[in-house]
Amino acid sequence: QNNQRLEQLSQVPDFINYLLYVLVCMKDESSLVRTVAGLLLKNKVRQDFKQIPRTVLEYVVSKSIDGIGDPITMVRHTLGTVVATVVALGKVSSWPDVLPRLLQLLDSGDYTVVEGSWDILHKICEECDQELEEPLADGTRPLSVMIPKFLTFFGAESPVLREYAISTTTLFVTLRSESMQPMMDTFVVELFKRANDENAEVLKSVCKAVVALVDSRPDKLMPELENVVNYMIHTTQHSDPDIAMEACEFWLSFCEQKELVESLKPFLNRVVPTLMRGMVYSEEDLLMLDNDDNDAVVPDSDQDIRPRHHRARTHDQHQGDAGSDGESDGGDDSDDDSDDDLDDYYAEWSLRKCSAASLDVMSTAFGDQILDFVLPVLREELASDDWRVKEAGVLALGAIADGCMSGMGPHMPSLLPYLVQWFKHEKALVRSIACWSASRYGKWAIYGAEPNTVKVYFEPLLAGLLEAMMDTSKRVQEAACSAFATIEEDAGPYMAPYIQPVLETLARAFGLYQRKNLIILYDAVGTLAEAVGPELNQPQYVQLLMPTILERWENLQTYDQHMFPLFECLSAIALALGSGFKPYAQPIYERSVQIVGETLQMCQQASQDPSIDAPNKDLVIVALDLISSIVQALGEESQGLIAQHNCVALQLVGMCMVDAETDVRQSAFALLGDLAMHCFALIQPQLGEIMQQLVPQIDYNYQHLNVCNNAAWSAGELALKGGDEVIKPYVTPLLERLVPLLNNENTPLTLAENAAITIGRLGLVSPSVVAPNLEAFAQRWCVVLSSVKDNDEKSSAFQGMMTMISANPHGISKAFLLFCQAAVNWQTPDARLMEMFVQTFAGLKQMAGDEWEASIGMLDPQSRQLVKERFNA
Repeated sequence: QNNQRLEQLSQVPDFINYLLYVLVCMKDESSLVRTVAGLLLKNKVRQDFKQIPRTVLEYVVSKSIDGIGDPITMVRHTLGTVVATVVALGKVSSWPDVLPRLLQLLDSGDYTVVEGSWDILHKICEECDQELEEPLADGTRPLSVMIPKFLTFFGAESPVLREYAISTTTLFVTLRSESMQPMMDTFVVELFKRANDENAEVLKSVCKAVVALVDSRPDKLMPELENVVNYMIHTTQHSDPDIAMEACEFWLSFCEQKELVESLKPFLNRVVPTLMRGMVYSEEDLLMLDNDDNDAVVPDSDQDIRPRHHRARTHDQHQGDAGSDGESDGGDDSDDDSDDDLDDYYAEWSLRKCSAASLDVMSTAFGDQILDFVLPVLREELASDDWRVKEAGVLALGAIADGCMSGMGPHMPSLLPYLVQWFKHEKALVRSIACWSASRYGKWAIYGAEPNTVKVYFEPLLAGLLEAMMDTSKRVQEAACSAFATIEEDAGPYMAPYIQPVLETLARAFGLYQRKNLIILYDAVGTLAEAVGPELNQPQYVQLLMPTILERWENLQTYDQHMFPLFECLSAIALALGSGFKPYAQPIYERSVQIVGETLQMCQQASQDPSIDAPNKDLVIVALDLISSIVQALGEESQGLIAQHNCVALQLVGMCMVDAETDVRQSAFALLGDLAMHCFALIQPQLGEIMQQLVPQIDYNYQHLNVCNNAAWSAGELALKGGDEVIKPYVTPLLERLVPLLNNENTPLTLAENAAITIGRLGLVSPSVVAPNLEAFAQRWCVVLSSVKDNDEKSSAFQGMMTMISANPHGISKAFLLFCQAAVNWQTPDARLMEMFVQTFAGLKQMAGDEWEASIGMLDPQSRQLVKERFNA
């Protein structure tokens, strides 16, 4: 009812002025009523900004600044939000009087006016940082006036004003503001005058500012590095954990600066123990954690489950078979798995986590050099009777694993059994961190130099994790299951002898786990399938695994949060089972197609009717990827599935190839490539329409990197299956896009490799069109494919290159040495390819005549010898 009344009132012409009046003038009303009015005003301005007359906006800004001295802090800050919103939406230059007025008000004798003005200035600086660098009509840059004024407040009597001044100025240090640079020395001097400020918020701002200097202007700290380090060591041990955490960020940032990190070496003997002490749980940490050690039967709420986003498939020559999993568009989303594991255990960033992350980065930077300082503290902590200290030692042991693996090798025969033993510690927090830490040493347990490593170390580790996965604590279940997934990924085919006990444990876990941990369990099943591959396709294993998975598949609602990990799990299982997936393929395929169709239809309805919420298109992506996996698993036998219902799946793929969302297009082209390999007869009648959609996606600027990548790869698959007569009309428009992509040295390597392979395949099937252009791309082609690992795709591309050389031998002249190098880089060419190499070199040798020895004489001795021996040249 209240919402309806507000909606009615919002239609009144003077609604904005009414809200402003309540906010500024009705001082007898409660602060809550006034604040709500202000927030409604801000939202109304944001929603209808372009329709609101300028005179009304001017009145809003003027009256809001007039009221900035309101005695109620919440009201002042709401006024600040209103002013900052108007200025940000209208651009700073459109409000030339606002900043001078606010700067003038900073000199007011009324504290509330000064504080309120600072609040507005801080918000404007956050919202309009780039604009404040731009000259105004009179040629001055706002920041050139603002920053000197800000610096005078570093020593203000009020700690609130000091904090505003430091935090606001630090924004422009972080942004490397041009206007900030002439005043940087003054900033540093004034900042360190506050180094021992008695106010906690000011001290936190000082620490943040020092970290900002490390990231943007470390040269301003280096002359006084010893003093800075001493100060940060001291502050990292502050009794206030929030101050200590902000100080601890210094070590994390410093060690990530490769040009700086060596200068920290003389201080490691003090920094490392400080970080390790910071990893001990505080009382506050423990209060924030749900510390129930026996909560396995307690159901999870949906709020316990973090949102999950599927990464669309991309084709990468360095990841093996067609359409293997890759990063999402641009490759910016990749996460450090170990950091994700830690984040899963502990909800909030804390001094403990920051200390562990800093030690991790430090161990990577200095390697085994830090062990002299880590090991004495580590021995002391692991031997402690205080479980919190012991737990911190286990965390530190895991944190140094990546950086100090070789140096820790001699210690692991005694340490790893202790870690496994602590999987049964009385405290769930120790059990969980022991699982994580042990998983960081999984590679040592498998590939270490100790005799009989797998039997002595890996098998007890695996057995311990499988047992811990059935723990009565959900936290330990999560840690053990994540650790197990890491271990099986590291072990790969070494997991094959243990499939039976692993599947038995996973089946039991499906009956025990609550909703949140089931997601990790799906990941563990998928990772097992990827690790052991075809070894999973044994009747006894399939019978253990598939009934449980199928039961979940059949009972889950389409929009359940578990659908995403279940789709991904099934994709991995399908690829591992291959033809063994056939008995399960039809219902899974049909539901996947149905989900794609229904989701696209709902999205179309939502685009036409704003009252309808658009569904999550991630469902389309995971469904397309699962269909791809089924097609790859069944090969040509998948044609029967695809042909059902008038090939409706092909129609949906066509729609997805032109979808507005890049991840949808990315998965659609990955599926198209798989369909081309295994079901070409079905897509051939639609090839003209497909190529109309495909060619424009091979973008010179690769704006959507993985869409472009998958489109380029699928074009090569279509060419290979279609042959000259079918693909010839499309070869020239494809070359017009692929050759510039290949020749651009800034093109990401994966995209360049796929472009080169597709050009080679086009040359194989249509040499009459491609060979005349050989000289235009031969040099870059040889460079790009020289380092790609041997596989069938590379083989077909090289066959195409040699077919083009046969048709236009002069086209390879400028790239001859590069071609020789690419040829000798082959490790295991198949018989057909080897035959073509011999024929091609024979032809080139005959054409060169007496100059042949001089030509190959320009190769390095080893390559020259290989050309002669391998190719009889």
